[in-house]
Amino acid sequence: MKKILIAIGIVFLMLGMPAMTATPTNNIRQISTSMPLKQNVGFVNDTPPDWAAGNFSGVWGLNILGIPLPPIGWIEGYFSNAPGFGRLEGGYAEFNVTNATNILGGFMIWIFFLGGVTNIATGNGTYVSGIGVANETHFYWRLNAIIGPSFYIHCEYTKFEE
Repeated sequence: MKKILIAIGIVFLMLGMPAMTATPTNNIRQISTSMPLKQNVGFVNDTPPDWAAGNFSGVWGLNILGIPLPPIGWIEGYFSNAPGFGRLEGGYAEFNVTNATNILGGFMIWIFFLGGVTNIATGNGTYVSGIGVANETHFYWRLNAIIGPSFYIHCEYTKFEE
């Protein structure tokens, strides 16, 4: 059963990449306008979105041939991980930058991530897909954009009190 799910996921990603390439990225700007984040490092909005089950903070960096290189920036935002389905939205930048310069948002379906990134200043963006793991306290995702290198995000997750 596990092999069948992995095969279905790989087929889903292989069929999804051409569709993401053919789709215009103008709609990616909707992610940045719907983001509930303040644009300062270390601060998230006092009123999280309804879907969020917690917030996260961590690092991101390049992933070359499956080997994560040292982190080159910070990332923070909101996360929800229901069984088999989750959502992530956050802002990220390099370590020497104090304001979030980019937005990452998307959905997790089992171990697969589908979403988009956009630059706040220029409005340019692209779609990303990836694979990763998440549990009650941490998550790690390897993300592949349509054009460019592979990246990883590694974050600690803090669940909101109910």
